[in-house]
Amino acid sequence: MNNGQLRQFLALVRREVLEHPSLFIGAPAILGALLAIGSLWVLSMLPSEEIALGVEYLSILFDGLSPLQMAPMFMLLAVPFIIVLFVCGIVYLLNTLFQDRKDGSVLFWQSMPVSNLSTVLAKVVTLGAVVPVFYIATLFVLYIFTTIQLTILGFNYGVEVAGLGYMLGAAVVSLLLVYLSALAGTLWLLPSIGWILLFSAFARRTPLLWAIGVFILFGFLEDFVFGSQFLANWVESRSDPSRYLITEFSSILSRFFNYEMLFGVLVGAILIAGAVYMRRFID
Repeated sequence: MNNGQLRQFLALVRREVLEHPSLFIGAPAILGALLAIGSLWVLSMLPSEEIALGVEYLSILFDGLSPLQMAPMFMLLAVPFIIVLFVCGIVYLLNTLFQDRKDGSVLFWQSMPVSNLSTVLAKVVTLGAVVPVFYIATLFVLYIFTTIQLTILGFNYGVEVAGLGYMLGAAVVSLLLVYLSALAGTLWLLPSIGWILLFSAFARRTPLLWAIGVFILFGFLEDFVFGSQFLANWVESRSDPSRYLITEFSSILSRFFNYEMLFGVLVGAILIAGAVYMRRFID
């Protein structure tokens, strides 16, 4: 890929972000604001003695410890953001190619020197590599807000807060685990991404019903003809978040490089190729 092609691809990615600000920017911002407001409400309900003990406990717990060792503890706090990213991702995939065809913008893009392959890949890259950055940025702001909040409370109650700096360091390092989990999740779920994009590319209406209906039909035919449930079992195994969430740095390589991951990437690539091909046909 030369510089011109790279600039063109980055422009496609930028277009995806700008056209879906509510999914990619608004959703994590609203979630972060709700969590911040919720934390303030909880603190307002607690007695001052319990708040002081809590701040002191956190400061002592993290004081002097390596952020790399303590970072996995903060993965739990990222779960709400991962869930929202998952839901927004499904909405985006279902509508992205479908909406292009529905509003006729696909005609504009096909008149430009932009290939269908670049357009579809830009959508996958946007969802898997770019969108998580906005969610991580919101988490970062939330961690800064919480640390400042706890530091102020510590000063007010005369509690030593030196350990809160180590806590913030661990929280920031955990963001790398969150981003790597998003990348691993995209690759692990690539068959699902390709499947949804395939129906988003050709369904004239309700691509969600098409995607679910055809999957159920294939499962029924497999059970009726072969008496097996390989498809259902395979999808169930790939729906397990523990297979792609990275909770410690020592498991990074094993998450990305294994037989099941590579096989899933191959299946996903075939389905995405199908979506690229179906994009050639316009209603």
